[in-house]
Amino acid sequence: MRATRTFDALVVGAGSAGAAAAARLARHGLRTALVDARPFDEAGARWVNYVPRWMFEAADVAEPVAPERRGESAPMTITVGGARVTVPENPCLAVDMRALIARLQADAAAAGVARFERVRINRVGLVAGRPVELETDAGLLRAALFVDASGLNGVLRRRVPRLVADCPTVDRAHLCSAAQEVRRVRDRDAAAAWQAHHGLAPDEILSYPGVAGGYSVINLSVDASLSEVDLLTGCIVGDGFTGSALMARAVREHAWVGERSFGGSGTIPLRRPYDRLTAAGVALLGNAACQVFPAHGSGVGIGLIAARELADAVVSTGAGAGDPGDERRLWAWQAAFHRRHGAVLAAYDLFRRLTQRLDAADFGRMLRAGLVNRRQMALGLLQALPEIGPTEVLGFLTAARMYPSLAGRAASALAGIPALIALYRAHPERPSPRALALWSRAVAGICRERPDVGAGDPRGRRDA
Repeated sequence: MRATRTFDALVVGAGSAGAAAAARLARHGLRTALVDARPFDEAGARWVNYVPRWMFEAADVAEPVAPERRGESAPMTITVGGARVTVPENPCLAVDMRALIARLQADAAAAGVARFERVRINRVGLVAGRPVELETDAGLLRAALFVDASGLNGVLRRRVPRLVADCPTVDRAHLCSAAQEVRRVRDRDAAAAWQAHHGLAPDEILSYPGVAGGYSVINLSVDASLSEVDLLTGCIVGDGFTGSALMARAVREHAWVGERSFGGSGTIPLRRPYDRLTAAGVALLGNAACQVFPAHGSGVGIGLIAARELADAVVSTGAGAGDPGDERRLWAWQAAFHRRHGAVLAAYDLFRRLTQRLDAADFGRMLRAGLVNRRQMALGLLQALPEIGPTEVLGFLTAARMYPSLAGRAASALAGIPALIALYRAHPERPSPRALALWSRAVAGICRERPDVGAGDPRGRRDA
């Protein structure tokens, strides 16, 4: 019979958010375990991701350096139908996620985190609905706090009745199929000619939105040595395309792109974070919580920040002292997360839903009219709240004159942002199912969807 191990905290999922959470929990003095179904060197994203520099400081994670950091920040240009907008100073760092995750896992090991890789969870033991143990092929693992950082499928989220009831399965219309690859350049002269044709600087990212309807994109950038090309693709799962298919298309259309060096693909939730992120004894983190920036589908930065804030919250003094899984402590983190970050993610979710209803021609019209401009692009890359100033007002007036239907759709879709900001800053501070249900209903009304709370099945089955 396999041994029983007992911990203060157990994190499921050894990707960036999970590894960061485990390391910080252990540094706070909690006996912590980190579990993944895969080998640790295969956990999490295995490609290049673009993360705003400020997010590393906010997460208390050292900023990447080479080779984890791939080159300097480069300009980004969006182009469609002859229209284009360029952000000359990209606030994001290109990060090799393989190296970042390895660093975070090493930090966890150095902090004393027990590691369990290639582990299958067979059963979640519950007491009065609270998880208390995992039955695994590595033995029985018990803890006071469980953190589900297992990704979209939510290994624990699907097994805790309260979370099943209030965290509905993400609809295909809100899932992004993404792929990213770093490839060799087959023909440097042809790559240089491509850059010159588009007026691009070395490492500058060229983005083609709307290539496969609505929310879809192909991004390319060639490094200064003309030896490597970075490609990123993404589209909505429900539209019948895949990021991998768009990647193959991009390679076909650019004959100078050579063999693959590394990369990967995955499915990313784009909807705003779940209204309920916690229940007694368990917290959701990263993709399992839908903590993703909806405008472009990156969840690395916000996942790292959430990991820090969660670990700090469960060891704070006050309610539930001595129990890191106390519902009051976890609710306090949930409320703080929504109040600090929820408005940004929800506002860009409204924008993302607007773009899904557009085609490439509509994107071109938005660029030409100024509905999408340099400042708004920069704020989006920075993952900061959109701002409405004289330039944006002029853009709406121009669009209303040139493309009245498009301007009307944009105004209707984005009109709820001020109310969303106010609502998220008023998330209930204390545990109250009734208050959460009322808050969830108000948010859902602005987003024109069903409320999260009560949307699932409290008996423990997944929402259809």
